Amino acid sequence: MPFYFAGRLESGNVCEYFRMKQYFNSLDIIEHDQLLYDMGIKEKEHEVYFLESIKTSKLLPFFQKWFGWGDEESFNNIDLDRKYPVEESGVYCKIQEKAQQLNERNSKAYAVEDQPLK
Repeated sequence: MPFYFAGRLESGNVCEYFRMKQYFNSLDIIEHDQLLYDMGIKEKEHEVYFLESIKTSKLLPFFQKWFGWGDEESFNNIDLDRKYPVEESGVYCKIQEKAQQLNERNSKAYAVEDQPLK
């Protein structure tokens, strides 16, 4: 269980660095790009380590279903086998995409609630 929650925490931490890079870049601050990129990638490596440690656990499907992280779900879109270079890493953890996904999810929830009862 501790490995599961550590992996879930690391999964979310990945985007903290890439979002900070995006915010800095929106202010034309680029001198920290490499450091933030490297830290984000290191967090992804930690996530993968913890996931590899528990991937054969019979409890993983249960935890994945309830907490939204596991073998089939992550809180970031980074693939260590196909990394973008730092200059092209703006595709990682897009702030706008996450907000759009949340808005779509909320819209669907409201649409269901607004359906007339039969």
